[in-house]
Amino acid sequence: MNELKQQHDMVISGTGQGNILAEKDRARILVVSDSHGGKVMFASIIMKFGKDADALCFCGDGIPDLLGMLEDSLSREELSRNIPPVIAFVQGNGDQSSYTLLTDERVPVSVPILQTITAAGKKILITHGHRYNVYIGTKELKADAEKLGADIVFYGHTHIANALIKTKRGGAQGTKQKIALINPGSCSLPRGGLPRTFAIVDVFKDKPIPEYSFYEAKWNEFEELTFVPFCPPAGEINLFW
Repeated sequence: MNELKQQHDMVISGTGQGNILAEKDRARILVVSDSHGGKVMFASIIMKFGKDADALCFCGDGIPDLLGMLEDSLSREELSRNIPPVIAFVQGNGDQSSYTLLTDERVPVSVPILQTITAAGKKILITHGHRYNVYIGTKELKADAEKLGADIVFYGHTHIANALIKTKRGGAQGTKQKIALINPGSCSLPRGGLPRTFAIVDVFKDKPIPEYSFYEAKWNEFEELTFVPFCPPAGEINLFW
């Protein structure tokens, strides 16, 4: 990524890249959340998976890690080449509403509570989740996503990887429109005995439901960081059960 510029919609991207993302027939999105100081892990994920992604969505609690990774990319050409052309992000309960990106100038960066982007014709809502009681389920999050007309939701906060496909309320008679609710888990501080995880989501213009896969970050016997497919827990997550 050669241009670090926050656009009017608060997405960091090159000029026109948001429109390109919206018009794609298929868009691959790298979804990361809750890095909590894990800038090195964040950068490692970008180095491995960023090049093939059309966008990066960060669901909060670690905005300094995201911005630190972007700052590092200014002097690390290989890292810069692997950063997706569109970066959407939101404020977690541990983040501030504004930061400064240190390039050759001090660039102010505003961090929204909610963000929406369009990828392959699908509207995606990005939020951290702490304002929707996601510790006890996704009912409130789904209801608000429906009001906003979202087809897909990315959220974090629970630190537990999860993916749910639910039926939207209402809609045209005789149809059952679906909405995908995807939590990539935490790439640094997972809960519930789960590993460090993130997600890759493929969105299609001609398919109502995205395809998604989760990956675990782990160290092998040679103390090298590796990434292996991971199957997240099924069903609603309730941290108080």
